[in-house]
Amino acid sequence: MRSGVPITPLSSGRRSFGGPGSGFPSSLFTKRNVLIALIIFSVLMIIVIGQSSNSEQIEEELGLEALVQVSMVRAGLPKVIVEVIDSTVVLKGIVETQELKEAAIRIALAQPGVISVEDMLKVPAPVNQTTTTTTPDLPANQTDLLLQTRLSAAGASSGIQFESGGDILTLESIPTLERLAYFLSNEKEIKVQILGHTDSDEKCPGDNLILSQRRAEAVRAQLLARGVEAERLISTGMGHTDPIADNLSKSGKAANRRIEFLLITEGQEGIPLPPQPETVDAC
Repeated sequence: MRSGVPITPLSSGRRSFGGPGSGFPSSLFTKRNVLIALIIFSVLMIIVIGQSSNSEQIEEELGLEALVQVSMVRAGLPKVIVEVIDSTVVLKGIVETQELKEAAIRIALAQPGVISVEDMLKVPAPVNQTTTTTTPDLPANQTDLLLQTRLSAAGASSGIQFESGGDILTLESIPTLERLAYFLSNEKEIKVQILGHTDSDEKCPGDNLILSQRRAEAVRAQLLARGVEAERLISTGMGHTDPIADNLSKSGKAANRRIEFLLITEGQEGIPLPPQPETVDAC
């Protein structure tokens, strides 16, 4: 204090907003800040919810698209391209026929979650082609050889089987009989000799000849029942006179028990009956 005048602190010349004497209430700033924060939060929530909804829709469409695509592959239509837009399946690609195109549409509509199908599949225009088949001009013996090969193939596979010790055909023989009947129905001009064979086991001489004859006749009867003409079929029992394997092992005996089919060409009579064995008093 100098010369009796009190000294007061210097101020910066600034006044704080909302302070005493400012004339601007502080509560107004607080309400405005809260309102702005609420608006920003609402906008952010809308963006997040929208993104979540879009994500769920995309996942749902991708799942449905995969489901329909797998169904197409399982149905044998791997060339069909699947796209899903708002539960509408769009089918694209090329299929061979109109029937396959319609099948693809039916498969898509059958999947759960599919509302409609937009068909954009294409079917190529049919190409007019004339297919001709020619039979090679083979010498007679080669033609007969070819027929014999096909005849033997028809009688192969599971073959002809009988119940043990008898002439009753098993169910496993039916496919072979059907195949033989079909072959003979397409080759109307040929004749066939049915040859029955057994292994060497027999109780009395001549038993195997009788058994093999009965088995050959049983096969002939089955072919007759399937429409093959009687005059085209000859049955012959060969017994164990023509083995193709040893008669010592089980596998060899099983191979010898068989039915063979021989093509009889014009002027031939087939394989003759084997000689009859001498009878034994004990039998």
